Amino acid sequence: MLKNYFITAIRNLQRNRSFTVINVLGLALGISAALVLFKYVIFEKSFDTYLSNYDRLYRFTKRVESPNMVDLEGGVPNPFAKSFSIDYPELGTACRTFYTGENQLSVKNLTGDWVHYEQPDGIAFADSTFFKLFDYDWKIGDPKTALNKPGSAVISTSLAEKFFGVTDGGYDRVLGKAVKMNNKVEVFITGVVADPPKNASVPFKLIMEYEEVAKIFDFYQPESWTSTSSNAQVFFLANNNVTQKQIEDVLPDFAKKYIPESENATSFHVQSLAEMHFQPEFNTYENSAVNPDLLTVPIAVGVFLILTACVNFVNLSTALAIKRSKEVGIRKVLGGHKKQLILQFLGETFLITILSVLLSMGVAELIMTNMEELVGYNLSLDLFNDMQLLSVVLTVIVGVTLFAGLYPSFVLSKLKPVTVLRGKGQTAMSGNINTRRGLVIFQFFISQVLVICTLVVISQMKYFGNSDLGFQKESIITFPLPSPEASKLEVMRNELVRFPGVQNVSYAFGSPLSTNNIGSTFGYAPLETQGQFDVAYKVIDDNYLELYEIELLAGRDIKKGDTLTEALLSMEALKLMEMDDPNEAIGKEISSGFAGPKKVVGVFRDFHNKDLKEKRDPMVMVTYPDYFYEGAIKFNGDEGQTSELIAALEQAWMAQYPDTLFDYTMLSEQIMENYNDEANVLTLFQLFSGIAILIGCLGLYGLVSFMANQKKKEIGVRKVLGASVNQILNIFSREMLVLIAIAFLIAVPFGYYFMNDWLSGFEYRIELNVWVFVIAMAFTLVVGMVTTVLRSLQAAVSNPVDSLRSE
Repeated sequence: MLKNYFITAIRNLQRNRSFTVINVLGLALGISAALVLFKYVIFEKSFDTYLSNYDRLYRFTKRVESPNMVDLEGGVPNPFAKSFSIDYPELGTACRTFYTGENQLSVKNLTGDWVHYEQPDGIAFADSTFFKLFDYDWKIGDPKTALNKPGSAVISTSLAEKFFGVTDGGYDRVLGKAVKMNNKVEVFITGVVADPPKNASVPFKLIMEYEEVAKIFDFYQPESWTSTSSNAQVFFLANNNVTQKQIEDVLPDFAKKYIPESENATSFHVQSLAEMHFQPEFNTYENSAVNPDLLTVPIAVGVFLILTACVNFVNLSTALAIKRSKEVGIRKVLGGHKKQLILQFLGETFLITILSVLLSMGVAELIMTNMEELVGYNLSLDLFNDMQLLSVVLTVIVGVTLFAGLYPSFVLSKLKPVTVLRGKGQTAMSGNINTRRGLVIFQFFISQVLVICTLVVISQMKYFGNSDLGFQKESIITFPLPSPEASKLEVMRNELVRFPGVQNVSYAFGSPLSTNNIGSTFGYAPLETQGQFDVAYKVIDDNYLELYEIELLAGRDIKKGDTLTEALLSMEALKLMEMDDPNEAIGKEISSGFAGPKKVVGVFRDFHNKDLKEKRDPMVMVTYPDYFYEGAIKFNGDEGQTSELIAALEQAWMAQYPDTLFDYTMLSEQIMENYNDEANVLTLFQLFSGIAILIGCLGLYGLVSFMANQKKKEIGVRKVLGASVNQILNIFSREMLVLIAIAFLIAVPFGYYFMNDWLSGFEYRIELNVWVFVIAMAFTLVVGMVTTVLRSLQAAVSNPVDSLRSE
């Protein structure tokens, strides 16, 4: 019997090839997209779970409250780890880490010359206790002693291959080799480890002994409790039976003991590794943390895509049911039971689902291996090593088979033999039309919500790109400075200003929107505030305002050659002094956490020192040549002249810094990189809304097919009586317009709610306008109309003789 069911199912699928192909493709599209989304969520939830000490590992964080803001930091003062270990040795082991991100690494070639490489990630410093906390697969070396000595370092296998060409496992040849960082720090390899997995929050590939950080980090103050770098983080391995609450309970007294009373209110907190990955408000290495609320979106989208694919299957199956109604009648006359018929049709659904899942797995694997630009890493299904995803696939197979197959099975199996064998199968099926209409409405509801989301994200991205940031961003090239030696910078300036089209050259700590900010405090004596204000300090030269076209509202620019005695204030900073008139601040003295008191010589118009997702800070500008770490060139010229200017810049650069790789950035492009996450969201919405619309169109195709079969004789009569093709098409078009309109009315409040909630995460945002919803409606109507016309045209041009000859 089972063999007969199988053979019959195969024959039916072959007999209705077009419906089979559409069903398989529709389900495969929905399932493949869902598998990618589910794998992404599973992967994000797996961060750091590979660590043997996962349940006992923590990170210390800091919270600083000033009169004007609350600052949350993943970094803590440098003496924190040592002091905590001395005061509370019974709690566990502390380890300092310092992550530097992108840097230049150099190694010696066979002739003894240094060869330079740009290393984009994985460079860090750590205490010798690091390998007690974090698991690495050791190829050679001793984790207990690898970082004990100054100048020691551990390298990963990928870097050993990249720098030393070790591809045969002979890692002993790497031991003792020298690696130089930014021509300032030279270390020697004491061990080789496997690369950390993709789901590591601490993705270190070159780990140097911690004290070496003093050679490259100007702000390193080993005994200071008032200076903190966000990259200087302390991890903690709790002893057995020590809870997170026990650690948290000692931190108030610890902060009171070491933080000076003159500082703003500072408290320390402890964060588990699981919390660390899902609390992006604290900075993490490589910004790997994600908002846990955002992980519900991929799950919801994945489920809805599968549901829309199932709805599409139901519509097409019930459209096909009219053709199979006589088959059902004959089976029942010959003694077929309702349960046997249900099993037969569920079996066919199961076959289609299996084919769809197999196809979707190939598509999903192809997508996952090309995801790096979107999420920063590639994935793989790897079903037999990922039990969670395997259970999801099995659930999808069973769920889709039941959800997509039960309704058509019950509809077909309950047909009465007398009715269908008299040729009244269409009449018997007509009672299910409202169900199919409801399913199509559901499909287009999902499609229109995704289209609305896509349009809103596009509008917000345009807002990011077109907003006035308060400074000039076009036609500016920025480049890092390996060292701020005044003589070298002056030679470079003189070389560059002679190039045609160059309008200005400036040196500073960073561009107006650079993440290289110096956060510190300032105060104004006449104000009796508790604590001092937190502000962003910008280190600039005397060309900075002119090059970036930052408007000076009162006073003058900082004098050339001044060093930390004069200051410029932003209007936001002026408001903290309780002043409205910029001229009132000129000549006033302010206290400063950045190198002492200063005299206000000018006030400038506010500009955005952060991306538009965050509120801009009050700012203070000072000049300090020792902190010039970025150059900028303002120019005008076409694309060809820009290329020539970059070549001239590289030549001037190499003349001053021959041992450093040249790099540059177009400021306008660099600014848009701040919105890569939003750009990735847009790409995903475009992809999934396209899939949802395609599946929705297949469902609409199924409904129109059903209507065409049901109205076959009606259309024949209308044509005999003189109805035109356009009049016949109108019958189907009216139906489609009503369904899409109903779906739109349901989609609008959902789309508005979701996107208003998404936009609320931005300090500067667009307003949701009616036109977004109008365009979504119009787009869906056009797509639906094309689908309807393509299918209904076949019925409209058919010969009425074919449908009426039996009458």
